[in-house]
Amino acid sequence: MDRNMFDDLRAAFREAIENFNKELNRDEVPQTVDDLIGAMKNEVADVTSQIGALESQISRARDRMAEERREAKTCHRRAKIAHGIGDTETATVAAQYAEKHEEHVRVLKNKIDALGAELIFLGEEVEEMAEKVEEAQATRHSLSVNHVRGETPDSISTAE
Repeated sequence: MDRNMFDDLRAAFREAIENFNKELNRDEVPQTVDDLIGAMKNEVADVTSQIGALESQISRARDRMAEERREAKTCHRRAKIAHGIGDTETATVAAQYAEKHEEHVRVLKNKIDALGAELIFLGEEVEEMAEKVEEAQATRHSLSVNHVRGETPDSISTAE
């Protein structure tokens, strides 16, 4: 066997190995891309679920705040009636309870504000995440084509 023939045989063997490896790994990147996109969709669903839970918490806190306001008014009315009949002890206790209910209203107001801020934050985050999922789905095809060509990018963002 002369040297050129050996080099040609070695080059053909290497090409066959490369082609075999390409065929072997052909579905690997598309599946990885699909897995990544699936994970991104799951994350969007999780955040959307958190948004629903926050909305529910805000609703319950608002209901509880309205109830506390009613209780505070009732206690003020009782204190006024007790003063009117000269029962200072009952008037004092009723005023103390009214104060506790009013404090609870302030705490619930702060809670509603904090939950509202988190709701806004997560709403913006889920919009951004949904856009990224759409971008990833749009670039999925080019990722698959590049992989078959042996041009797999390091990340989804470099495929654009």
